[in-house]
Amino acid sequence: GFSEPLRDPSDIDLVAHNSPDWSEWDGGKIGGSPSWLNPEDLPKGAPLRCKVCARRNAESGADIQEGTLLRFIAQIYSPADSETGNDNAFHRSLYVFCCPNKHCSSAENAHESVVVLRGQLPRLNKFYPSQCHNEIDGWGKHKSNAWNIDTCVICGQRSTGRCPLSDQYFCCKQHQSDYNKARKKKIAHDDVDLSPYRFVESELVVEEEPSESSSGVDEIAAAEKINESSLFADDPEHSEGDELLEQSDLNQMTMTGSTTGTVDPVTVWFYTRVGRADGDVKGQCLRYCRWEECPDEYDEDEQDYGPLWISSSNQPSVEKDIPRCESCGSKRKFEFQIMPQIINFMKSNDIDEKTHNELILTEEGKRALMAASDIVDKAKEEGTADTLPDNFQQKQEDLVEKFRSNLLRDDKEEALDFGTIAVYSCTASCEDFADESFGAYHKEYAWRQKPLE
Repeated sequence: GFSEPLRDPSDIDLVAHNSPDWSEWDGGKIGGSPSWLNPEDLPKGAPLRCKVCARRNAESGADIQEGTLLRFIAQIYSPADSETGNDNAFHRSLYVFCCPNKHCSSAENAHESVVVLRGQLPRLNKFYPSQCHNEIDGWGKHKSNAWNIDTCVICGQRSTGRCPLSDQYFCCKQHQSDYNKARKKKIAHDDVDLSPYRFVESELVVEEEPSESSSGVDEIAAAEKINESSLFADDPEHSEGDELLEQSDLNQMTMTGSTTGTVDPVTVWFYTRVGRADGDVKGQCLRYCRWEECPDEYDEDEQDYGPLWISSSNQPSVEKDIPRCESCGSKRKFEFQIMPQIINFMKSNDIDEKTHNELILTEEGKRALMAASDIVDKAKEEGTADTLPDNFQQKQEDLVEKFRSNLLRDDKEEALDFGTIAVYSCTASCEDFADESFGAYHKEYAWRQKPLE
């Protein structure tokens, strides 16, 4: 899934379930507030909050015992009636909410700072037409207000009351206060700027993930196939001499080595993977691969399936860490992941051309990066690092870090961060409810992998 900017504010009316025409639903949305599939039976009670923050506040004796309000990140439309034989999953969407507090990104139980909700409906339901071609004109049953349900103007969750001062509905006092602060900063007839309290809104467009070209990364023969190019594309504007591994350095090394060492091979694979198709995959916000097609465990020989982890550490054990569905007992399997690149688009809808060019690795460059990493790893394992060419190891590490910083557009001012968020869902897509506080929505499980140090 990729982010498609909204060119006009009114475009949001055509995104996800904001439109009753379900024949056009494909993909979902990023940021803003959720577009609820079931607009009536929303999660009840208090808004979604972070359990990690709540526990940290309690342990520190902070005055505020509640956790940070979770923010909506993204939703994806993914029917599952044919896969499960469950007609009640004819319409099906999953919603991801995450804590923006920077301390939660590296917490031991970081998965408790994410909430994933699954909503589903049969084809015949009271919110959407059973057929779309002639029935959608004037249709309004897909909106919460049609069922006398008011939602928070900031987060889109069920409201608990209306503010007489602003004449808006809010889920809690904090969002009421936030809105009134933003309203005071409002200039003339401009809309109230809510960007400090929710992420930039865009459409999530589904496209086939580009595959590696036929001359893709051959990790075993990598060092033998390096041609005369340096690691980045031959572009004088981006050539920074001391940061490039030159052919003369690589020519001195002829064998690949261990896959353990300073630079995590899983991390290197992540960077080369998102460099596919001349850098086009670097804007991928969501990666989808549901259930039976995916292996239960990460396998280097099956890297086109399952989660694409950003490092070899802090990965879950499918058997030990991924719980079965609390409602029906069915096994949960990997369905999709939120990529760290999404953070770029939740801050801004645009990536400039210069940044795009800096992210492009040539095919030779990808092989060189993999080979250089193996060379450094083998030298460290064998205790022969001092025989490497001058600054070889430092150049290799600097290059990996430069590519990482450009790809993720590191900004120390921003709080939200994660390696990836992998979502595991009930393979029965069941209708049983273990927790009625979520209304018509089922809570699924997410693993929030820690970001790189």
